[in-house]
Amino acid sequence: MRASQFINENIDSDAVNELDTYIMNNEELYRRRFMPIISNIKRKLAKNVYDHEKAQKLWMYLIDDAARKYVQEFGSSGTDVKDMFPKETRQQVARIISDRELENIK
Repeated sequence: MRASQFINENIDSDAVNELDTYIMNNEELYRRRFMPIISNIKRKLAKNVYDHEKAQKLWMYLIDDAARKYVQEFGSSGTDVKDMFPKETRQQVARIISDRELENIK
């Protein structure tokens, strides 16, 4: 097997890292979106109703909001969120953040 078979060519790892870094360093996103999601996950873990797949969908609200803000701040006038951060890229960021934050919460 070739290594290229394991790599999803639709996902730009630089874009994933850039969006993840932007989210973690943006105070407004952190306060307005990130912390409420963390609180929600803590409640679900305490009630033993946590579902990791659904949590990734929950993180997508933060990811989509961050992608829009990033494009507004750094994109050119004709740049669209879908062009800069395709859905697969945003989903990868959601998986990374979901896995990382679940470990931090536990």
